[in-house]
Amino acid sequence: MKIIKRISKTCTQTLLDNGFWLHEEKLDDGKTTRFTFVKYWHPCEIKHMMRDFASNSDSSYIRLGQKLKSLGLCIEGDEKSWDLKKILIAIADNISMNAKPWKRGISNIDKTVKEIYGTREDFKKELFETYKEDLV
Repeated sequence: MKIIKRISKTCTQTLLDNGFWLHEEKLDDGKTTRFTFVKYWHPCEIKHMMRDFASNSDSSYIRLGQKLKSLGLCIEGDEKSWDLKKILIAIADNISMNAKPWKRGISNIDKTVKEIYGTREDFKKELFETYKEDLV
């Protein structure tokens, strides 16, 4: 099922099969500009970590978001699906351990999640420690 959102009279956004969005805008001179982008699915509390991930490992970020949505998390309009503790657990349990989410980001770490944290459990502990104030 193709999702098409009309942004304005001259602009649409279409969800592609690979999870990216196609933005198309008709210009005054009759030409059309097109680009693809990744829509953020993560909660605001973890924006710094996840925006680097979306930028540097966009396909992995999309797949992780799709997995969380299939688990009933991060659903627009469903307030109960935004429980940060459940989201952090699901991220740790489902992130690609071979992704390099922080390369060229704020911390510029050119290592995989596995190289940095070793195990999913260690990654989960780090997430809980980092976001403990938001979990209260």
